[in-house]
Amino acid sequence: MGSMKTLKPHCPSKFVRRFTAALLLLCLPALAQQTLFDIQYKTRIEGIPITTDRSVVQLQDGTYEYRMRSSNFLARFEETSHFRIAANGMLQPLRNVSERKVFGISSKATTDFDWESGVAVYRRKDDVREIEISEGMLDRTLYQYQLERDMRSGQPDLSYDIVDKGRVRDFNFENLGVEMLDLDSQQVSAFKLRRVTDDSERETLVWLAADYDYEIVKIYHREEDDTEYVMTRIID
Repeated sequence: MGSMKTLKPHCPSKFVRRFTAALLLLCLPALAQQTLFDIQYKTRIEGIPITTDRSVVQLQDGTYEYRMRSSNFLARFEETSHFRIAANGMLQPLRNVSERKVFGISSKATTDFDWESGVAVYRRKDDVREIEISEGMLDRTLYQYQLERDMRSGQPDLSYDIVDKGRVRDFNFENLGVEMLDLDSQQVSAFKLRRVTDDSERETLVWLAADYDYEIVKIYHREEDDTEYVMTRIID
């Protein structure tokens, strides 16, 4: 009787092992982003209706993204603020991106914040500007979210230094008291704030509702040429 051969276990090739490992990695659960809020608004700019979406998302690295996106069939506007929460609880911008597309023509501007060096850099095409920054400064978009947080916590001082297009602007708000709003045929009680400015030709009003966790439910803005911007929350 001939001797029996011992069968050796089959060893998969390196390609098979790597391919299998890649499949296992794809099957692992990814760290999910967490949406803190996502709110829809009806917006009118010079009488033209536009849909606006405001949202805050916590990213996988623990930082956050605040986004405002407005669009209709003619135009799209998007403001994105990448930020973190500082040790003192204040929002700290890391990068602001402003994009718009009107009648097929696109433009983009960015502001990058380097808190270690204390400098913010604004870029729009060939226009590059640097500005010194200090603790507590916000970008042109993020102040809205900070305003909501401060109203929620009962902060009496609603004053903000805003880095906008390579310069710092003061945004100071006074509380005008409570006003009833008619939103989607519902009566909503809201605190009415007015931005304090020396320019009497411009006006900005903001309403925040306690019943909606002090979220912004309406914004009204009038420019020097009487151009009006109105944004009202869609009530579910």
